[in-house]
Amino acid sequence: MRLEGIVLLLVAPLLLIPGYAPVVTALGLVLLGTVWLFSVYVLPLPATPFNLVLCLWAITVIVGIVVSADPGETLPKATGLILGLGAWRLVVMTARTRRAALAVAVLLLLLSLAFSVVGIFGLQEFPKIPALAQLNPFQPGELPGFNGLVVHPNQLAGLICLFLPLLASLLIAPPVEFSSRLGRAVIFLATLWTVWILLLTQSRGGWIGAGAGLIVLLFLWIMVLPRSRTRLALAAVFTTIAVLGFALVLWIGPGTLRDVWLNPPQETAVGTLTTLNFRKDLWPWAVTAVADFPLSGVGLGAFREVAFRLYPLSMSPSFDIAHAHNIFLQTALDVGLPGLVAYLALLFVAAAVGWRVARRGAGYRSISLGLLAGLAALHVYGLADALALGSKPGVVFWLGLGLLAAMNGQTAVND
Repeated sequence: MRLEGIVLLLVAPLLLIPGYAPVVTALGLVLLGTVWLFSVYVLPLPATPFNLVLCLWAITVIVGIVVSADPGETLPKATGLILGLGAWRLVVMTARTRRAALAVAVLLLLLSLAFSVVGIFGLQEFPKIPALAQLNPFQPGELPGFNGLVVHPNQLAGLICLFLPLLASLLIAPPVEFSSRLGRAVIFLATLWTVWILLLTQSRGGWIGAGAGLIVLLFLWIMVLPRSRTRLALAAVFTTIAVLGFALVLWIGPGTLRDVWLNPPQETAVGTLTTLNFRKDLWPWAVTAVADFPLSGVGLGAFREVAFRLYPLSMSPSFDIAHAHNIFLQTALDVGLPGLVAYLALLFVAAAVGWRVARRGAGYRSISLGLLAGLAALHVYGLADALALGSKPGVVFWLGLGLLAAMNGQTAVND
């Protein structure tokens, strides 16, 4: 396992940026594959609730790679998924003690925060809200070694949706190991930093997703806690948010919301909403592409090219649509409807495992509920955007699933 960990660490930069040195990347993949084949005989993968679903998922990913007519778009997504699955496997194999599981949780947060630091220095400027744009003291290229880095703010916001609820959950009830004054202070500062970066992204979808994730987190804590002052306080906060949200919808009015959808305004308090028109034009053609290629999809990461090649989109062919701007549509486009079914099954297993850990393993409760709320936040955000399969921050997603599997194994042993 040490050998596998060292090899995965060495090839990780190559898998994140495979086009930088293609030959070296290919050699790294061969080396990693050799280590995996060797370990099958020496140290088999432990049984987890994820194993069967991941096997089916891997088959659909292979199909999505094979059918792609755009290898330049598929390669970075494929290597990103290989890195993610390698990270999942390594966590499941090594995090067999509480100390190791907590170390993985810390690694997940540190990696997420590192992505956010790099991301804020490469953030593309989309001044939807001028007042917020003026609060950003960072300029692209200021971070040494990252000149020319470009990060889309929605992608950074999607990553934050994934790990902000975990930080918030640790604030509610940190594990004993993190409950010192220093530990709480570090978690609090990390949460403030993350919220600030989320605001600077000006990603309305990210704000909605993160808010939904935090509401889900409150609900999960209320459901799992016994009667106590903490549960009563969380229930009061949840009820207040629910009442205010309902009152806001009534105040705005269903008619106004319908008009915003049908004719998005140019100027609002949160910037222009005309990007809805882009999505409304793109989604029907994405659905059409899924109907045209239901079993295989159009190829992993290839929709950004296939869309203009096959369908009469209204935007200019030089415009980079990136993805389908819906995580479920994009998954079906990448790996077909069988792949979407496998992906949904993977999320269902994660939800069941996370809830089981939270109910039976009080020591891991804050981590498991934070990860579950993060998955909910990511997919609420993903209704109008996508952290595409194989994207660079996606390794955090796979680390989270591996941590859920590892914690589940430990609580099963304790039972």
